[in-house]
Amino acid sequence: MFKHILIPTDGSAISAKAVKAGIAFAKQTGAKVTGYHAVEPVPVRLYGEGYVADKQMIAEFERRALAAAKKHVAAIARAARQAGVKFEPLVQISRTPYEGIVEAARKRKCDLILMSSHGHRGLTRLMLGSVADRVMTLSKVPVLVYR
Repeated sequence: MFKHILIPTDGSAISAKAVKAGIAFAKQTGAKVTGYHAVEPVPVRLYGEGYVADKQMIAEFERRALAAAKKHVAAIARAARQAGVKFEPLVQISRTPYEGIVEAARKRKCDLILMSSHGHRGLTRLMLGSVADRVMTLSKVPVLVYR
């Protein structure tokens, strides 16, 4: 069936549930897992009074974002190790999470993306959009959305 599953995470509780389900699915199918987190680049211009962040501030923001991303992916690694599932971590900077997810699946030759959806509705969905919707639209491989 599936041989290589990409499991993206944003570190949220719903994402953790999808990770658990994804690892269980990988174990059942004998697939390996790539745990993924997209770090969005820090904007140089911070809005407000036209304040421009200096290089040191941007570097600190990036350092903290990458550290948090590695922590989220490490949680997937622990779950995979406990289940005996082969695992690869991937943390990268991406313009948007959905572009990063689709690109990671393509480059790593994954044959399934298993991800969560926050299930936002109404105005919240309109304002925030849906990463899961965008991934389903752009991905060339099947996307299983866990809710």
